[in-house]
Amino acid sequence: MKSDIIIVGAGASGLMSAIAAARQFLKEGKSACRKPEILILERMEKPGKKILATGNGRCNYTNRVMDTSCYHSAEPRLIGQVLGRFGYEAALDFFSDLGIYPKDRDGYIYPASNQAAAVLDVLLMEIRRLGVKLLTGKNVEKIRKIKDGFEVVTSGQERYTAKKVILAGGGRAYPKLGSDGSCYDLARQLGLSMTRVVPALTGLYAREKFFKSVSGVRADGCIHIYACGQTAPVQLAMNRGEVQLTDYGVSGIPAFQVSRYVSKAIDQKKKVSGSLDFMPDMDKSRLFLFLTERAHVRPDKTADEFLIGMFHQKLCRLFNQLAGLNGSQTVGQLNKKQLGALAEVIKNLTFQIERTGGFDNAQVCAGGVDGRLLSEYLEVRKIPGLYIAGELVDVDGICGGYNLQWAWSSGYVAGTHAGKELV
Repeated sequence: MKSDIIIVGAGASGLMSAIAAARQFLKEGKSACRKPEILILERMEKPGKKILATGNGRCNYTNRVMDTSCYHSAEPRLIGQVLGRFGYEAALDFFSDLGIYPKDRDGYIYPASNQAAAVLDVLLMEIRRLGVKLLTGKNVEKIRKIKDGFEVVTSGQERYTAKKVILAGGGRAYPKLGSDGSCYDLARQLGLSMTRVVPALTGLYAREKFFKSVSGVRADGCIHIYACGQTAPVQLAMNRGEVQLTDYGVSGIPAFQVSRYVSKAIDQKKKVSGSLDFMPDMDKSRLFLFLTERAHVRPDKTADEFLIGMFHQKLCRLFNQLAGLNGSQTVGQLNKKQLGALAEVIKNLTFQIERTGGFDNAQVCAGGVDGRLLSEYLEVRKIPGLYIAGELVDVDGICGGYNLQWAWSSGYVAGTHAGKELV
């Protein structure tokens, strides 16, 4: 089967690539002659499964605060170039035109229906309207450059040819939804180098057993991540927000935001530790004075009762335990050393990190096809007609709709450029 463009992957970036390419072709006035032959090959039996899972099924599809600092890459130049061509406003307009009415929650943008399925539905409606052909259950195993374009071969030995190819099959994060890493193999077949791929936006697994005693607790706090240095620990990252304590360690958005740094350090065989600060608005000296005054006001309270009203009861007991306090001792009897130990634990609850949640539980990957190999239109410089979009590129964003925005932006830029000057 011959096509103008073959897109590998029917996720967010793949569907956007197809729409952008078809629109660009028609925009150039060629609709009177013929429609573009655009084919999407999807490994899964249904398209867009990862879209359905985003935002806990509500699809946080972009963010009002859109800046390159919200992304990570070995080639940050590329992020600005791509977002400059299709950013937050463009995404809002695009989905509004398709029928999605936006709901703004502190800058996080969701469809007003709170249904991720609505976002997928309108994308599929549009590719049908544009005449894009979508084939599911097609696992692409080989891509090779031929004289007039590319030959794409599936695991069933079906062969397709096209003038241009867009690789948009995702990374390795959450393989149950379709991202099994197979597109990395395709990129390697074509001679593309990649930065190391590790899990990102995932939980942190700690060595300490005390986390089981506080499992289920949510608390405002600040998480700091350190790697073992030659003379002293080196801080890799920090983030503040609502941390979620689990039986295995730490989850929640702050843990997710720093997880890429943890994954990279562990991949480099470094020892990694974490620290939780449960009173980030006070330094340790101020907290010590606060606890001293609090003990003076209610000296008859026991240590187990002392922090109730400040923290979850499970945390109160853990703090006392780690500070070496007797829970039945009255706080009026606590000396400066004991109050100082309690302040230290609250401000600096340390733990050793053994691993992150892994690819099976990660929302995205950090790493991928080296951005230095790509033009500002995401075309591989040494292989004209080949484009890389979405998570496959070495670009990962923080939580909050940024990774979906990258999928829309990169898909739009690659598809628009690929759709130009098709014969």
